[in-house]
Amino acid sequence: MGSSGLRKKCEKMNIAICDDDSTFRSTFRDNLEKLLRQTTEYNIDEYSSGEEFIAGCDSCNYDCVFLDLYMGGMTGFETASQLARKNKDTRIAFLTSNVALVYDSFEYQPFYFLRKDNYVDVLPKVIQKLKILLDQNGIFILGGRSDNEHVSVGSICYITSDKHNITIQTTKYCYDMRKTMAEAEKELVPYGFVRIHKQYLVNLRYVKKVSTRDDTVVMYDDVVLEMSRRNKSTVMEKFREYQRSMKNI
Repeated sequence: MGSSGLRKKCEKMNIAICDDDSTFRSTFRDNLEKLLRQTTEYNIDEYSSGEEFIAGCDSCNYDCVFLDLYMGGMTGFETASQLARKNKDTRIAFLTSNVALVYDSFEYQPFYFLRKDNYVDVLPKVIQKLKILLDQNGIFILGGRSDNEHVSVGSICYITSDKHNITIQTTKYCYDMRKTMAEAEKELVPYGFVRIHKQYLVNLRYVKKVSTRDDTVVMYDDVVLEMSRRNKSTVMEKFREYQRSMKNI
């Protein structure tokens, strides 16, 4: 029988660069490594086409791909569509010289959109934002079960409690386990979670709105959760901090 709790996944950052311009790819990699080598263990793979990258995804679950929109063969958008079909958690940062395409890219829920002519200026903040997201790459072991049965921290939207039991609501499923809310809170607060009520612990990543008028928190799927008055100021402070940390340039 497995034990409940939170475990960290491998902290190595796996990144792919997919661009058919070998010169740009090499320069981009050099700038990326300058930002990563001092603080982060990483692996960077280069691909010259969308087809090659999609095949490479079978052997590596990349944390992020820097994906050129204009390539011979599959375009960046077509590659993003193929990636979505694989149900990968890979975040997409589109690379292009055509800023007008930024609106077309929203359909693919990109993590970021970088202009090739000024990416050096914004890349440090892109990496910082990526690190914040990857901090949720832990796994939550479901108590009393096999260690193979777990949920990723990043997929947990919120947790509700009923005395000594909690219900974990993820982006797809619900899981019940025997654990107190205090225990769950202690483990998950360092990963961007905040207690909004004695019965609710939410992942700030999935919070759409905090309403101080009616003391509620609206989640990304429009689920409305009650917020206690005693928690209101802390929740607002944490939500604003999270918004600032994730704000695009």
